[in-house]
Amino acid sequence: MEIRLQKKEDTLSILLEGRFDAFGANQLDAVLKEALEDGIARAILFMMDGVSYLSSAGLRVLLATYKEMQRRGGVMVLSGVQPYCREVIEMTGFAETFPMVDSPEEAETKAAAALQKPSAPERPKPAGGETCSAETGDYCFVSGSDDSCAAEILGDIRDILHSRVTTERIYSKRFFDKEYSIGMGGLGAGIEEYINLLGEMITIGGTMVWLPTDGHDTADFLIPKTDQGHVMIRTGFNVSIKGGVNEYVHFKSATAGGTPVGALYRELFAFAKKRRPDFRGALGLVIRAQLGAVYGSGIKKSAVTQNAPANGKMILHESNLAEWFDGDTSPRHTRVTGLIVGIGADLTADLSDYEEEDFNRVFYMHPVNISGKQELLHNHAVIFNEQPVPQHPAQLDGEIHRVIEQGTFLDMRHLLDSSTITEALIGIHYIQAFRPDPEGIPLDQDPAAPMPEIKKSQMKYYQA
Repeated sequence: MEIRLQKKEDTLSILLEGRFDAFGANQLDAVLKEALEDGIARAILFMMDGVSYLSSAGLRVLLATYKEMQRRGGVMVLSGVQPYCREVIEMTGFAETFPMVDSPEEAETKAAAALQKPSAPERPKPAGGETCSAETGDYCFVSGSDDSCAAEILGDIRDILHSRVTTERIYSKRFFDKEYSIGMGGLGAGIEEYINLLGEMITIGGTMVWLPTDGHDTADFLIPKTDQGHVMIRTGFNVSIKGGVNEYVHFKSATAGGTPVGALYRELFAFAKKRRPDFRGALGLVIRAQLGAVYGSGIKKSAVTQNAPANGKMILHESNLAEWFDGDTSPRHTRVTGLIVGIGADLTADLSDYEEEDFNRVFYMHPVNISGKQELLHNHAVIFNEQPVPQHPAQLDGEIHRVIEQGTFLDMRHLLDSSTITEALIGIHYIQAFRPDPEGIPLDQDPAAPMPEIKKSQMKYYQA
């Protein structure tokens, strides 16, 4: 994001141009800290005519600036906010907080008027349950919903693995307060805003977090307060867990460093085979976890057709892996709190009850991918600074929202199986079916997704 400053007496005008995402927010935060050190500015005017994209990371910088100006008895005004950014501000509940005007002249007038006025001052699950001990740690199971749960799919993991995503394979999806999903996606008003930035994504607790493939390796996020249906998630591949939580589990690891995610899944599979007649071989998990060590990975390029490897191999092929993926060999984070959404299949179970084609849209069953493994896992995590462990029992949705509201956002990653969990509150969904997601809207049928005029130089982006 391009940032320019103009000072006039006690007013600081900040001209912004570009994407106000997590990376841009970090840039602006550094500039603001230096610019506000002298304490002179009583009015900050953000000129946003050239800002095409805004996420929760940008909103947090704006909110921090607003609070600082309130503390100083000053004022902050936004000028020239573009339609997509205005919709983001409205859906996140800040439209009543941030003064917005159309022009720099109106911003100066509003700031001057405001400076003449005095500043404005600034449920649990039931106790009990079935306790089980295992090599990995202690588990306490508490009954949940009797819902028949499903994994609902948009797109196909094979389109990602072969880098063949096109506009015809992009879907729009609304934010839902209790939807849990993972996949590849992005945010933006028009397709040119995100088509070449699609990256790892997760939705949890009404929040969408993604890792844009823009080379900055900086996760971005949006936390809406209302879902008006205007700002949509764009995705080339997404798996949503549908249905209420069937069982809640409080887990405490037997080792101080924590239990690897892969070992935790294997233990839950083993318990399910003994305890649950409705277990068909696949689980959907939603986890509020204390993470001893985070080993992550992330795709580095958008899996669109023009980026497909020249050798015709999958992006996971050993000849393409370094170009396409970052993977941690040492912990990226230690002693942090994570919100995890994952889905796993037990390869030692009879999976024949599932619709094979839909199942294969989620898990890639190539022998190289499953050689020597007992399970197929796909987990994404949002990482926060370490939050206090709630007293058990705790309510999962409430804990997720508490972490989002009170925690400091650090990162988002595809979570490798070697990552370790020391303690967790887990919601288990016993997956009865894999099926297409009926709520996804094909991009060409979404009136909220304006398609740009296609120039010859862009034709390769839009070819099927």
